Amino acid sequence: MLPDIPLYLTITFILTAFFTVGIFASGFWESKNPKTKRWTHTLLLGVLFWMIFLSVLAINNYFIDRKATPPHVAIPVFISLGIILISFGLPRFRRTLDSLSLESLTWLHVVRIPVEISLYWLFLEKQVPESMTFSGINFDILSGITAPIVVWAYFKREIIGSKILLLWNVLSLALLFIIVIRAFGAAPSPIQKWDFEQPNYAVLHFPFIWLPGVIVPLVFWSHLIAIRRLVLKKA
Repeated sequence: MLPDIPLYLTITFILTAFFTVGIFASGFWESKNPKTKRWTHTLLLGVLFWMIFLSVLAINNYFIDRKATPPHVAIPVFISLGIILISFGLPRFRRTLDSLSLESLTWLHVVRIPVEISLYWLFLEKQVPESMTFSGINFDILSGITAPIVVWAYFKREIIGSKILLLWNVLSLALLFIIVIRAFGAAPSPIQKWDFEQPNYAVLHFPFIWLPGVIVPLVFWSHLIAIRRLVLKKA
């Protein structure tokens, strides 16, 4: 764990991570397909095991090896991306994803607000660079702020169409890509590209390893599911 980090910061981030997992799981639970609902408990157990596995590695300083190539912090991301690609590549899983609650997956992006607040607090503690915060060049918090508005306008009032929801998902995905690239380029490793004066230390430690290993993949997955659904609907 990071030394001298305020307890409120750690607790806020842990709660944010579990909230993210819970909202994503609600996409399964709120599905109108009974078979998809039955996947909820399997998903929760799988993600919980993954979180424990990452925690053990982080607590044992696996991710702080600055000479490793590729950086160890990238390995959870590669594994998560592999799972996401497999889920879209196999017809059975693809049908399951197509039956998830789109409203729940849109609500999930609200978690980007506490994530961005946590990153700002970590910047004040000199554990991430300012460029990764909303006071720098990270505008990902806009997706979190606008998510409730999009839910209200599309799902509750139906005053915007699927094209607007699709556009919002695409733009929000672009914001996510920007901060992910920024974060990896700032992580202390042989491929670090910027922010050498205050690197991205936090994600190498527990519980902040859950950001690249759990939260970002679930947010990314939610966007891809929504974009696929909306493109198929448009077609």
